[in-house]
Amino acid sequence: MADPGQGGILARSRKVLANLAREPLVHFCLLGVILFAFGRWRDERTNLYRIELTRAHVAQIARKYALQYGAPPDGPTLEGLIRDDLHDEMLYRLGVAQKLDRDDEIVRRRVVQKEQFLIQNLHPPAEPDDARQRAWYDAHPGAYASPPRATFSHIFFAIGPGGDVQAEARARSALATLSPAVTRAPERGDLFPDLYDYSAYEPEQVTRLFGHTPFAEAVFAAPVGRWSGPFRSAYGWHLVFIDARASGGQPSLAAIRDQVRTDYLRAAQDEANAAAFAALARRFTVIRDDGAAPR
Repeated sequence: MADPGQGGILARSRKVLANLAREPLVHFCLLGVILFAFGRWRDERTNLYRIELTRAHVAQIARKYALQYGAPPDGPTLEGLIRDDLHDEMLYRLGVAQKLDRDDEIVRRRVVQKEQFLIQNLHPPAEPDDARQRAWYDAHPGAYASPPRATFSHIFFAIGPGGDVQAEARARSALATLSPAVTRAPERGDLFPDLYDYSAYEPEQVTRLFGHTPFAEAVFAAPVGRWSGPFRSAYGWHLVFIDARASGGQPSLAAIRDQVRTDYLRAAQDEANAAAFAALARRFTVIRDDGAAPR
């Protein structure tokens, strides 16, 4: 059995709706909503399929060609470039309309790179004066210190069946036969897989070749102008003749002013870029559900 109260509510609701249906203002609002929705749909469709080929864009296409090939394109070539550009633009628009750009790592990476390019280097740092360059130079002495260098030759003795003891003994015997006038004698030893003579090598270069070994240390500690050894390396045993060695040092600011200026400007620009990104990051709210605090 129907509830009389509920029937009354329905009757009143129908009456209200009927009155609204006869109200011109309601008709106007409904028509406005329909027209607005239709306009949005038409604009989206129009923007999707309407491509404006401006003179500026054509000039940009021609410039890109000229930068790549060293000369501007002729008429037929330019028309082909424009046709290819329109082809790509049509496919791009259709792909975006179908949301094909979503969840694509390559597209995401490219957009990130372009946005990073837009926000970076917006505020180039001011040219540093003498005081700023001096302060930067004094704060980073290790960046400009020149390492020691050594020019040397060596004789190599491979470790054979007799092991380390025999190879070292062969090296000592060869050392006893070398006169001070002999500055290189690779034939007195065994075949070495790399060079026998090295010019102006830094400690890092020597270590990269011979490892952190007594031989690598001896290159920068043995006497200059005579044969020394034997010294063990990652390969075997060596005798070494140090032809010349220059100790490292700290160059004056005047000698490397251009490098100091470049380093200062690069660091200042990196700092400005970091500040720009920090300002951008403050516009975002990061909510994590993995229990870790946002960083």
